[in-house]
Amino acid sequence: MDPLDEICISRLGFLKYSLAAGVVVWSGTGTAEAREMFRTSTVAPELFTQSVASGDPRPDGIVLWTRVRPPRRRGEVRVGYRVAPDDDRSDAAAFRKPLLSGVARTGPNRDYTVKVQLRRPELEPFRSYRYRFYYGGAASRTGRFKTLPAAADSPGRLRFAYVSCQDYTNGYYNALGALARERVDFVVHLGDYIYETVAEESFQGGGPPERRIPPSALGSGRPGEADTLEDYRFLYKKYKSDRNLQRVHENFAFIMTWDDHEFANDSFRFFAPDASGRMRDPERRAAANRAWVEFNPVGVYFDPARDPLEQIVVYRSFDFGRLATLVMTDERLYRDGPPCGLETRNRYVTPGCGEESAPGRTMLGPRQKEFLLQKITGSRSTWKIWGNEVQFMQTKILNTFLGAERGILPGVPPIPSGGVYLTLDQWDGYRAERSEIARRIRSAGVENFVIITGDIHSFAAGYAKEDYDDPSNEPPNAVGVCFVGGSVTSSNLYEIARLGRAPSGPEVRSPARLEDALRISNPHYEFFDSSTHGYNVMELTERELVCTMKHVATIREPQENPRADVLARFRVPAGRPEIQRTFP
Repeated sequence: MDPLDEICISRLGFLKYSLAAGVVVWSGTGTAEAREMFRTSTVAPELFTQSVASGDPRPDGIVLWTRVRPPRRRGEVRVGYRVAPDDDRSDAAAFRKPLLSGVARTGPNRDYTVKVQLRRPELEPFRSYRYRFYYGGAASRTGRFKTLPAAADSPGRLRFAYVSCQDYTNGYYNALGALARERVDFVVHLGDYIYETVAEESFQGGGPPERRIPPSALGSGRPGEADTLEDYRFLYKKYKSDRNLQRVHENFAFIMTWDDHEFANDSFRFFAPDASGRMRDPERRAAANRAWVEFNPVGVYFDPARDPLEQIVVYRSFDFGRLATLVMTDERLYRDGPPCGLETRNRYVTPGCGEESAPGRTMLGPRQKEFLLQKITGSRSTWKIWGNEVQFMQTKILNTFLGAERGILPGVPPIPSGGVYLTLDQWDGYRAERSEIARRIRSAGVENFVIITGDIHSFAAGYAKEDYDDPSNEPPNAVGVCFVGGSVTSSNLYEIARLGRAPSGPEVRSPARLEDALRISNPHYEFFDSSTHGYNVMELTERELVCTMKHVATIREPQENPRADVLARFRVPAGRPEIQRTFP
């Protein structure tokens, strides 16, 4: 399959993929024989150990997901499912007369996960539905999803949240518990859904004891580090056992991509620079690919028989009528390696070596880059949104804040080149491609270009620019705006400082002063905060975009009714890349 020709599976291809996975579907209640499976009003969550989830919504489609408890005699099992309108009826009444019913097969070869990919005329655009699975004489909890608007329609208002970086070992998912009660149309997950390590001392040493995963739980032979398909499957099962994560999945359809930790830290292609074992590991890459597809509600192309770099296509796009286009990218599978070498000192807090600006270096790969640019420049929607995993904005620390006297990063002296990059794992390591993307968006006259990002465990707002050495944040240098969401739980600068050093890097003594240094060193930043955890909520209309950054009080203790408070709020008027802070 050529991703540019058919990146989103066609209706026929979608159905063929579903049928190949042992899925059948029909309208209404179905035959008497099939109805036997649904003769129950008992809800038994213990049979659906990771609850239910939905994702990749379309105007006439959705992906439904669950995992059932393996039977004592392991073998293939049948699992039923039903979809009904999300109206005023009780669940019992709604599922007695469903809109769609069906049966899927699963077994040990899929670790008893079930994925149902629906493209059906019974599903109407921009409507809410509920669904259940049936197995072992009982039903799952009820899940809900909303379809996308029709291509020619404008929904008037669109509201979505986005999250990233949910290290299970570092704290409780209070942010996800709060998000589960938000009124949003869908949720975007920007990666680091799991972490391949469970005891990495540089960033996984400060969480609650009861959230720790013993290194021995991963049976790969590399203590504390996932290596095999069984290891990655174990981690997804553990993460998805969290009730707050389950609640978010039950309430909203997800649109997902991955970042590095679904495979390995700072990964590129099938290379894992920080692995305790082999750095070049196609088999491990293939295991990570398969586990991600099995355990997430994603409707992406996947052929496990192919080469690990060709067996999966994660990048794809979603149109919300005429109001918004969302393009999700994959910034790991096709990228070049670190520009200045694999050693930690060459990737973190480094002045660079010149190669970070070399023409031809790529993060996206040529096909994906063209896909992104075609979707953004060709979109007729009001808002063009890029779901981008790693920080697009330049992130440097100037000489003013280096050296022993300042003491922000002890041991890092002033650099002749004028400062250091915080990390070259971000777009700072791919400067030429970054400039090309911004230049082509400017040349095409694109308005209302928005980049949403996770990865850095911090909240930030600023500008997408063609030239970050030019301090101007005005067009034509500024081509759009960037909003970064904080992590759900993964260690932020304050927590890393308590551990004594940045991930695989130098000591950080004063996170507050480092935040100030980052803002001053990077005039394109309008806001930066790395002291808390949470998520961002985006609200779009034809006239404006409003980004609300929300945070929780703690991740160290579980909260019975988690609440997220507003950290900051920003407005962007349609027609101009201008960030206006409206709160506080």
